[in-house]
Amino acid sequence: MHKKMSSRSRAAAIVIASTAAFAITAPQIALAKDTVRVRFAEYSTKTGPFFKDLAAQFNASQDDIEVVVEHLPWPEMQQQLITDISAGTAPDISHMATRWMAGFAVDGALAPIDDLMSDGFAETFVPTFLDLQKVDGQTWGLPIAASARGMFYNKDLLAQAGVEVPTTWEETLAAAEKISALSDEIYGIGVQGSGLDTEGYWFYSLWTHGGDIMDDDGRSGFASDAAVAATQNYIDLIKAGVTQPGVLSSNREDLQNLFTAGKLGIVLSGPWLNAQLADEAPDLDYGIAEIPITTDRATYGVTDTISILADSDVKESAMEVLEFFFNDENRLAFGKNEGFVPVLNSMSNEPYFTEDPNMAVFLDMSPVAKFAPLVPQWEEMAESLKSALAKSYSGEEDPAVALTAAAEKMNALLDE
Repeated sequence: MHKKMSSRSRAAAIVIASTAAFAITAPQIALAKDTVRVRFAEYSTKTGPFFKDLAAQFNASQDDIEVVVEHLPWPEMQQQLITDISAGTAPDISHMATRWMAGFAVDGALAPIDDLMSDGFAETFVPTFLDLQKVDGQTWGLPIAASARGMFYNKDLLAQAGVEVPTTWEETLAAAEKISALSDEIYGIGVQGSGLDTEGYWFYSLWTHGGDIMDDDGRSGFASDAAVAATQNYIDLIKAGVTQPGVLSSNREDLQNLFTAGKLGIVLSGPWLNAQLADEAPDLDYGIAEIPITTDRATYGVTDTISILADSDVKESAMEVLEFFFNDENRLAFGKNEGFVPVLNSMSNEPYFTEDPNMAVFLDMSPVAKFAPLVPQWEEMAESLKSALAKSYSGEEDPAVALTAAAEKMNALLDE
């Protein structure tokens, strides 16, 4: 027979039971961590190991968050992220091209980070680069990398050909003809016709011919007189036989590898090529100058973005991870590894960037940098442009006709 428990006894029992339960679960609660998955694209063979090392440092520094780093080749990043977002398996943080970011943001796939950043953190960034991470007044990511573009030239090949460093496109054609005449295995200048950033290689010519991607009325500039002249500029190089063979199948890496092998006199590229040359061709004597011009000085300014995904359940922890990755020490190490220009104000006067002529040229060109527009449909527009360029370079269509079709496609997408 059980004795009836008084209300005071019942209360005491509840307290004891609750205390016991807490004692049992407290160690489990203390051990619980937020797992933050971070996905990076590979700029080089150093990228993955670098961020895995940073993650290990972060994980060792505290008990509440565990970072898990993934990395993929650039060509796989966009489609894999789209697939993972659709399947609900996206990482908490993802690296991406800034031009993709606008589309992901408009589609609701990204989390705005203005309210997640700690006080003063936004002010540590070079404003130009942080502003490119904003759409509709909200910040959707951080500029993980920034670059301008320049003209890399092989000093030995130019000397053998008896030519000076060209400053105009007319001089570039003349120099490339003499370089190409040195050997059947030497090519004067590279022209990209395939893969990531094919349209970017065309922008060099577009902007230095006085054209622009969009006109003052917000319509496509793909078919302007300057755009046609810019395309004809590359066609003239191809027809003169001064480019590498197989332009339409040559991607950015192909051109950089030819230059690294000493087989290409001139290539237009970004500061990351310095790192490849240091690793793979330390004895190659090269210099970097501004993009050749016809009317205007210009360079292609590019940022890449790292964003927190909207479906992440650990957004605040993800922001802690990002702020660690973006401290001064880690950003300087990243810049030295990959060769990008500084995105933090504190890095802009670092001797590594200012005293090395192969880095300083990119900083010097920053005032004339131009950027691709941040519009949600940009990738479709770029694909249409790539198709038009392929038809123009191959001689399949007159450039004015091919570019008009690309401009009409861009305008139709802008009107949606």
